[in-house]
Amino acid sequence: MACTTLHLSTPFSQLHPTLKPKLHNLPTPSLLLKPCKLRTLTVTSVDVSKEETPAEDLDPRRLEEKFAVLNTGIYECRSCGYKYDEAVGDPSYPLPPGFQFEKLPDDWRCPTCGAAQSFFESKSVQIAGFAQNQQYGLGGNSLTSAQKTILIYGTLFFFFALFLSGYFLQ
Repeated sequence: MACTTLHLSTPFSQLHPTLKPKLHNLPTPSLLLKPCKLRTLTVTSVDVSKEETPAEDLDPRRLEEKFAVLNTGIYECRSCGYKYDEAVGDPSYPLPPGFQFEKLPDDWRCPTCGAAQSFFESKSVQIAGFAQNQQYGLGGNSLTSAQKTILIYGTLFFFFALFLSGYFLQ
C-alpha cells in the first residue's frame, strides 16, 4: 500500500518574512519559586480479616443456627434438565406416583440422556428463618422469601386500593 503524507515544504516564518516572533517577558525563576508548605499524608489501615480470630471466641450458639430447608420432591438432571417429580413418578420406567428418589433402583437412569442418579440434584427450597423458629408465629415463619415478598407487597397494594376506593364513596 502506498502511504501518503502531507507536509509544508517551507516553514511558516519564511512565508511571511515581515513577521518576527515576539519574545514575551517571562518572570525570572526566582519569582516563580514561592515557599511551599509541606503536607504529609498519613495512611493507617486496620486489618478486619477474621483469619487470626480463634474459633473458640465465636459464640457456640452460632453453630446451632441452621436454616430450614424444605424438600420439594423434585430432582433435576444436571446434564439435560429433566425433572423427576416424586408426586408423578416415572411412566417410562414403571414407577408409581409417590415413589421416593432415594429408593429408586440402581439401574434407573435419566429417561432423556441416560445419566446416573448421582447427576441429579435436589430442588429443595430454603425457608427464610432458622429451623428451630419454625413453630412460632401464625405460619409466616414457614414461608419462603418469595412468598413473604408477595404477601407483604400484596397487602400493601390491597390497602392502597382500599383507601383509594374511599374517594369514590358518595
